[in-house]
Amino acid sequence: MSADPTAEPRRRLDEPVAPARTVVLRAAALERLKSGAQASLVLVQGPAGFGKTTLLRQYSTYRATQGDQIAWMRMDARSADPAQFLRLLCDAADGFDERVRQRKAKLEPRPPTLQDFNRALGRLRGGGLIVVDNFEQAFTADLEGVFMQVVRVLPPGVQLCIGSRVLPSDRLVSLRMREQMVVIDEHDLRFGVEECDEFFREVPGLTPADIADLHRRTDGWPAALQCVRLCLRRGREHRGLAYAGKGITQDLIGFLATEVFDHLVPELQTTLFLLCVPEKLNSELVSFVTGADDSQAVIDEIERAGLFLSHLDLEGHWYRFHNLFRHFLLTRMRQETDPDELRLQQRRIGDWFAEHGYREEAIQHWIEAGDVERAAALMDEVCGQLVAQERLGLIERYVDQLPTEWVLRHENLANAAIIAYGFRRAFDKANRLIEARAALLADSDDVHALGVHNGTRLFVLVAQDRIEELGPAAQEAGQQLSADDGFRYAVTLNARALWLVGRSDFEAARGLLLKARPLHERDGSLFGQAYQEAVFSMSLSAEGRISEASRGLSAALRRTEEEACGSVTAGSVVAVYLADARYEQNRIEDARTLLADYGSLAEQQAIVDPLATLFLTRARIAFQRGDAAEADAVLDRALYLGYRHDFARLVACAAAERVRQATLSGDLDLAERRLRELDLERYDGAAPLLFHAGENELHTATWARYLIHAGRSAEARRLLQGEIRQAHGQRRRRRELKLTLLLAMAQHAEGRGNCARRTVLEALELCPPRNFVRSFLDEGGMLLQLLKEVRRSFEHLSRLAHQDLLVAYLDHLLAEAGERVDAVPEALVADAEGASLQLLETLTEKERNLLRHVAMGLSNRDLAERLSVSTNTVKWHMRNIFDKLQINNRVQAIVVARHLGMID
Repeated sequence: MSADPTAEPRRRLDEPVAPARTVVLRAAALERLKSGAQASLVLVQGPAGFGKTTLLRQYSTYRATQGDQIAWMRMDARSADPAQFLRLLCDAADGFDERVRQRKAKLEPRPPTLQDFNRALGRLRGGGLIVVDNFEQAFTADLEGVFMQVVRVLPPGVQLCIGSRVLPSDRLVSLRMREQMVVIDEHDLRFGVEECDEFFREVPGLTPADIADLHRRTDGWPAALQCVRLCLRRGREHRGLAYAGKGITQDLIGFLATEVFDHLVPELQTTLFLLCVPEKLNSELVSFVTGADDSQAVIDEIERAGLFLSHLDLEGHWYRFHNLFRHFLLTRMRQETDPDELRLQQRRIGDWFAEHGYREEAIQHWIEAGDVERAAALMDEVCGQLVAQERLGLIERYVDQLPTEWVLRHENLANAAIIAYGFRRAFDKANRLIEARAALLADSDDVHALGVHNGTRLFVLVAQDRIEELGPAAQEAGQQLSADDGFRYAVTLNARALWLVGRSDFEAARGLLLKARPLHERDGSLFGQAYQEAVFSMSLSAEGRISEASRGLSAALRRTEEEACGSVTAGSVVAVYLADARYEQNRIEDARTLLADYGSLAEQQAIVDPLATLFLTRARIAFQRGDAAEADAVLDRALYLGYRHDFARLVACAAAERVRQATLSGDLDLAERRLRELDLERYDGAAPLLFHAGENELHTATWARYLIHAGRSAEARRLLQGEIRQAHGQRRRRRELKLTLLLAMAQHAEGRGNCARRTVLEALELCPPRNFVRSFLDEGGMLLQLLKEVRRSFEHLSRLAHQDLLVAYLDHLLAEAGERVDAVPEALVADAEGASLQLLETLTEKERNLLRHVAMGLSNRDLAERLSVSTNTVKWHMRNIFDKLQINNRVQAIVVARHLGMID
């Protein structure tokens, strides 16, 4: 395809060139963006070469003229890590360029948090625009949860604008459908005929008909038009135009780029070859790579020549070639450059990045150079920090490129790789490394090294849901380590506590977790700390102490949001269990919000029990609102993941929920068919281990409910009575409550009304009032009718102990079910007032002050301004107040404040 070098003169790097009109004002697309300036999110979406970055820069210029502050960040593969994403967001919002960011990272090694981003936004004066370009390069399921949280916390007046080749998330589609997002798509980005006319205005000899023909042949594709323009600037129409009408493909760009490149002088071709190796460039790196004394002149010349070089940042320090052109240059370079020379170039660039503190870039270039020894050594230095920040995807990506023998030579790197593979469910890779490390340590008498290895193995055991093995393995690792090992030792305590919870030994489990807590805090291990809180809450919930569990989870989630870098999936585990508690309390919207914010993170990396809890809660919310199709889709997703990763317990939980929903829908034939798919014998009777997701439904309850609805109540009653005694002996009050309610339904179906009503009263007394709501309401009309009968029966019964509390609990349940309830007795009001006063005492002085301001009718933003805090801080305090006062909204908060005399 090369042109004859004698046919026309080639361009020289130092040859003067007339300024090129390379940019066309995208007036129509800009008007759409201007009209949507109040939207919180903008998506500029189109394939490579459609001018997304150009449009974003023009929009940024416009917003700057309106007095808004502009923050710009460009994504690459390393930005897929949520910690790095938040770092870039914070630095962009604070106006830091790349050089300042590197200095700041050395002074402040702690990774940024979502709240750091909030504080950075709070420092903006007036409106702001945050541009995230090249978004598809980094967007992953790991990043999705953090990204959606970023969208959620954007304050009024700050707009997030992303440029992406594809629509990165289905959840963005829902935002678009709710008209909360402005979308500029491929159709909007194509040049119109008028824009083509402006674009080719400097090219002599083109008639309007010629320009219209060019527009038709390229279909308005900006990258293709730029290639054509570069060809035409040489003084003749190139034959490649004849092929443009065959379709807009990357082959067209490759063809035209070849024609452009082949007409450059050899010196410029060599310069481009050298500069395309690093993904990003600055003047210092250009000087290092090319040896040029005036590196900025080299950059300016390439940019003026229109050779697809553009800025990475607003300050103009960093540049990059357009992806399509860089890909073309790398392909040609590999064809024309000796492989050893190319590897040497990669090594030198890696050295430069390492010397200037860009360790991740250095690792990648050394890997490309084949210098695995240095890449592995640097990885060994940084992997501990990457694990603590839970940048597991980055670890996996690097390790996949290294020979296994080099990974095994570095203890820290091998352990980090095992953890990354385990929690990202690459179990084959994780177990192969475990076996290889075990073989290396087989003849070792280094007890500590064995302990570290065995402690690392715990991550894979829990990720694979091999909980039966977890307890003994954790005990062995704990004996080989000590408290001096901090986080590593605390992990063994977490693991053994999880195993003990499964065995219903709650006190012993909490004792271990309390011992682990200071070790996690000392080492700053939010990952371990969040799992410790999740297991602790699991033990409380099993005992029916939902309010205590909920308060602990709320505090843990606030701490995670405040201190974690956003990538800690253990934080999503806390959120999942908290969402389940909110659902149980019938705070459905709170539960949906938590799952929307954290569900994708949990789905990608969480262990089986929170993963099952996630899907069950989602499915029950959908079923509760009458969306059976959505509930089925959620459970199908759970079954898919269960079969894919061999998570038998996840499959069983999803299958049991499918039976439950078919039974409650009255489709007993479908329920029976689904029952045949569920191995009930494995989960009925004295199961060795019980965990949160399955203890109520999967074990016995699924089968008992079906028997009741199928008219086989006597069988259900006999089955339930033994299980209730066992649950009572294990102090599993949550499970005992569910089984007792089913027993009451069985008795009622048998016509034993008095027994059924007494059994309901026993259920009401099992747990603190109002802790459990959905456990009652989810059983549907059969139990609701029984609750009404019990409520009416109080008029004919002699006064019972705690009768007022029981009546209040019943009235609360009926009200939550949408039933009309009678006035509350005077005695109950007195008890409620006493309870409210006790709850009020749990509020801090700051929370009481905030409650007084809420009663004045101030919005969250008004409260933030008055108290000199961020709106998100106000939300945290409000959530805490709601938890402590056991209320659901601001209206109830005002009523409580007035009732207790805090306001008139």
